[in-house]
Amino acid sequence: MPALVALMASAFLGAAPAPSPAKLLVKNAWIASMDPSTPEPFHGYLLVGADGKLAAVAEGEPPAGLTAQQTLDAGGKVVMPGFLSGHSHLWQSAFRGVAPDQLVMAWVTLLHRTYGPFFSKGDLYAFTLHGSLDYLRHGITTAFNYSQSLNLPNELYQEEYQAELAAGERFVFGYAFPNHPPFTKDVKDFESFYSAFEAGPRSPLVLSVGLVSEGLTEDYLKVFFGLMKEHGLVAQLHYLEAPDSASQHKYFPYIEASGMLGPRMSFAHFIHTNDEILAKAGAAGAGMSWNPLSNGRLGSGFADIPRYLKAGVQVGMGLDGQASADISDPFENMRMGLYAMRDKYENAGVLHAIDVLRMHTLGTAKILGVADQVGSLAVGKYADFLVLDLGLMDPGPVFDLYATLVFACDIANIDSIYVGGGLVVDHGRAVNQDMAAISKDVSTRVARIRAKFDASKKTATAPTHP
Repeated sequence: MPALVALMASAFLGAAPAPSPAKLLVKNAWIASMDPSTPEPFHGYLLVGADGKLAAVAEGEPPAGLTAQQTLDAGGKVVMPGFLSGHSHLWQSAFRGVAPDQLVMAWVTLLHRTYGPFFSKGDLYAFTLHGSLDYLRHGITTAFNYSQSLNLPNELYQEEYQAELAAGERFVFGYAFPNHPPFTKDVKDFESFYSAFEAGPRSPLVLSVGLVSEGLTEDYLKVFFGLMKEHGLVAQLHYLEAPDSASQHKYFPYIEASGMLGPRMSFAHFIHTNDEILAKAGAAGAGMSWNPLSNGRLGSGFADIPRYLKAGVQVGMGLDGQASADISDPFENMRMGLYAMRDKYENAGVLHAIDVLRMHTLGTAKILGVADQVGSLAVGKYADFLVLDLGLMDPGPVFDLYATLVFACDIANIDSIYVGGGLVVDHGRAVNQDMAAISKDVSTRVARIRAKFDASKKTATAPTHP
């Protein structure tokens, strides 16, 4: 009788839906999880749920009977979380090599104020799509896009957001708050954008929206921090990058007085600091994005990372824009930074390989406020990972896997890249995008912009005749 009652109840109420099958099982892998609970690499497996998140990360062979829609035998290859870039200007991918011998401000003048006025509809979309895919193909599965308004109409500026969605890379969108006193229209534009974002529906590729600065004056920062506080946003300030930027120290009291100096705030570059700024930023738990390739390319100087860490500043790593760190290679970024610090201190133990590997993964996730979602391979986080084949560019016997990854590997060792357990890059090829067509479109657009710029110079310098 009880069985009959249960059967009748099931028919009346409807049987509980069967759980969705797992999406992907990865087995026979050397896993460098970057998760603090498993500090050493181990031989094991990953299980990706139907939601694109990790359902299991464990040593050994998968239990008998564990299945998924797809199974990947890694063949002993290395699996690690995708890299994060904590500071990125993705649209700049179309302008590599500009101002090759200039410091920051001259470089900015050429890139933003010379070419920027000639951008038109579709340009920022094309350039940002190209940049996002360039990052993704180099192993960067999550980027903080420090977008830039370039004084363009709001609908053109927001093409950057739409392009990131199309690329398939996970991201935090840094909304560029323009520096147009009295800021009335700028606040209205942001509120409109953020209301639409909050209303959804929202792609899982968008981890969050934050604010990024285009000014440093007291009036600007009051409005900027007001929005940050009102909406509970993360924020990043371009701060103390150029060799002559010590004059910006005068703005730090405004930053401190805002009450927003803390874990939700990070600084991009943050090179030319002083002891007081470091002490206060560290005590508050603020972070910074270290961008070694860009800093070297533009002659910006060395961020003294061991000193920052000692002060308590949280450190992540970024690749900046592809017009300043012209190759989007996180391996080169780690090496450049690590070796620079060892040179500076004349001490090979001042910073270790595992330190910079953590900074470019979990450390960056922490400064962006998304460490609960990405940055390490742990149950409940998104299954964004790289499969590295050390045999592609054979470094020889491995004594310390972390050291081998940082000292001896590069993007040529990337076999494949997964976002949410789905294959997005296979041996350098973006599987869901036509890179040849995208590159052709970008080249055509840049040629048009350069032609317009050249024509404007001729008009400006043409002699006048009576």
